[in-house]
Amino acid sequence: MIDYTISYTNPHRHFVDFQLSTTTNGANKMQFQLAAWRPGRYELANFAQNIQKWGAFDENNNPLSFKKITKDLWEVETESAKEITLVYNFYANQLDAGSCYLDEHQLYLNPVNCMFYIVDRMEEEYQLNMQIPKNYEIASSMKKNGNILSVKGYDLLSESPIICSDTLQHGTYQVDGITFHLWFQGQCKLDWKKLKKDFTAFTKSQIEHFGGFPVKEYHYFFQITPYKSYHGVEHTKNTVLLLGPGDEIMDKRYEDLLGVCSHELYHTWNIKAIRPEEMYPYNYTQENYFRTGFVAEGVTTYMGDLMLYNSGVFNWEEFVKTQNQNLERHLTNYGRYNLSVADSGFDNWLDGYKLGSPNRKTSIYADGALCMLMLDLEIIRNTNGKNSLHSVMKELYEDFALKKKGYSEDDFRNICEKFGGLKVAEIFENHIYGTEDYIPTLKNAFEVVGIELKQKKNTNLGAQYFGFIAVKENEKLVIKKVAPNSITDKNGIAPDDEITEVNGKAVDENLA
Repeated sequence: MIDYTISYTNPHRHFVDFQLSTTTNGANKMQFQLAAWRPGRYELANFAQNIQKWGAFDENNNPLSFKKITKDLWEVETESAKEITLVYNFYANQLDAGSCYLDEHQLYLNPVNCMFYIVDRMEEEYQLNMQIPKNYEIASSMKKNGNILSVKGYDLLSESPIICSDTLQHGTYQVDGITFHLWFQGQCKLDWKKLKKDFTAFTKSQIEHFGGFPVKEYHYFFQITPYKSYHGVEHTKNTVLLLGPGDEIMDKRYEDLLGVCSHELYHTWNIKAIRPEEMYPYNYTQENYFRTGFVAEGVTTYMGDLMLYNSGVFNWEEFVKTQNQNLERHLTNYGRYNLSVADSGFDNWLDGYKLGSPNRKTSIYADGALCMLMLDLEIIRNTNGKNSLHSVMKELYEDFALKKKGYSEDDFRNICEKFGGLKVAEIFENHIYGTEDYIPTLKNAFEVVGIELKQKKNTNLGAQYFGFIAVKENEKLVIKKVAPNSITDKNGIAPDDEITEVNGKAVDENLA
């Protein structure tokens, strides 16, 4: 058993105090590992940089000698102690779907950021004593007994977020005997009837396609902000979603809310249960390189939106809008000529979550989703509608996830080609592993469902007439993308340049 006591004082300083206590089991040395990254975001985060103080003590409160072995691994000399206690603090001042945050209104933790596992003791049970204000409620997917949370093993602990607050809103709905919890932290006025109706519909549709759900209970944890925000992180038994502004989530941002929730729910199967062999199990200390990011995020991006349409939550126009967004992101990213979606997924660990060098890479989300759209339509064509990408994912779930083993990129490709034949093999070669133009293949695939792909002018005037995209940053208009060989490019203008005037006049916001 590993016991944690979690507390804080002066929440405006954003430091959370942790005390870890356990037995030494007769070991002369013990190693305590903090994760270097978190599943769901494939880049090193180096969470240890947020630790300000760290110490180790025996059962009589005598200090024990320790040293750091790596940037996030501590080794303690137990000196014959029977029990050991770590005392450290963690700076929690990043409010997104995968980090930690503390202020006067809430304590929000993602344990993978801030809680240790003991090397060679990852399967032990964890018990968390939350020392929080009496009027605070706890939202968590862990077992709860008052202010005590418990979970078996570090893997589940690492993906069990905690929100403690006195302003939580909570509702539930059920599908096939499974209870789904909706927790909202932050100011927002909710239409519970509408939420439960729509969430029930897309949840039921997803479960029907897989024939079952991987867990017995599931939680949505919403962090609602007063400013514009959008972020989601998947876990086995829950998801965290950051969205704002709060006064728009039931109207202007409701499609975004549904989109990110359907996406994250689909991840419960795809990437949490259906997992690449390179991450079976996770190695929390270093990069877990894999080339199937187009499956993890491409399939999920496409299927998340398709499930909203299939369930009747999105109408046809709303679904088409999501596909047009993927197309626009693809066509305004000239990295599509330089790095395939498979190679871009491998390089996620390098620069996957920032623009990076201009026109270097593609997106496992938007470009991956377009590739999955191609695969889906070709499988439908080849089998006269008897099979689809749903068939592929269900087979992966039954043959790999339910058998507790990871899949390889060849496994995914072979199942797709079994259903889709030669055309699917060409999509893998030309678009998933190659950099050939998507448009001819998409046009051909759309014939299956009677859709015509048409070009139209970009409504962004800077993109339409000059070949650049600019955004406002701190009241400045900064160029972010430049089309190769465009007027902008030929006149020596590059990304990160600032537009100050046009023909001696103040900048028109329509350029952005």
